[in-house]
Amino acid sequence: ATMPSDLLKPLAVFARQPQSQRYIKAIRNLGDAWRSLAEEPLPESDATSILVETNFDLIVKIKNAKEEQSSSSSPVIVEISTREPLVTPNEESSVSEPPRHYRIFADWGTDFIWRDFDDLRGEEGDCMLEAEEILCSPFYPPSVFEHYDAWVETYTENFNQRRNKTGDFHASTFANVAEEVAWNVAGYLLAWRIAMAPDVGSIEFSAGVSKYMIEKGEETSVTLAFLQDQAELLAKGEPVA
Repeated sequence: ATMPSDLLKPLAVFARQPQSQRYIKAIRNLGDAWRSLAEEPLPESDATSILVETNFDLIVKIKNAKEEQSSSSSPVIVEISTREPLVTPNEESSVSEPPRHYRIFADWGTDFIWRDFDDLRGEEGDCMLEAEEILCSPFYPPSVFEHYDAWVETYTENFNQRRNKTGDFHASTFANVAEEVAWNVAGYLLAWRIAMAPDVGSIEFSAGVSKYMIEKGEETSVTLAFLQDQAELLAKGEPVA
């Protein structure tokens, strides 16, 4: 099946928003939102692919996204990878420790990252986490924490300006839907980078009223569902967060 062009709109909005620029290393083949910091052309085999490379060691390739004719022989496939080789835990620790499961959702005054309820162990007591507890592990380059921290800060600053300072708690956190969608896309990409670590089993990522189960092997289905929802949010034209 061909990829409906409106599914690309959330990526185009992300590419254009000022808040997103810190996260983007290169975006290629995305129509008018195209910009490339790396001059190397995409190989012929990727002529119909869209590539998003972030500054936090995550590369998303959407294959067959730009097929003119929909054809069952070339379905849309989303591939997510890291540029740095993933650190593998040593044998002993990987055997004894089952993977961890997290949730990421915006809640003012927190770091937006929580343990899954069913994954609380022994002494942990509480689901709430500091981002450092997870992201300062050897499984992540420092850029992951740095950009995740900036992502949380963007929401928190908006919330403070638009709600806390005005006292209007019915106000939306973001001034317009494009800002919200760009922030959601950044968070979705960050959640995937966190989920790439060998000791992470899954991350339930929330955007607006929807939740997405991010786990290795589900790249295509969950990414298309997420982009579909963000495209619908853009079409409605009203921020919901």
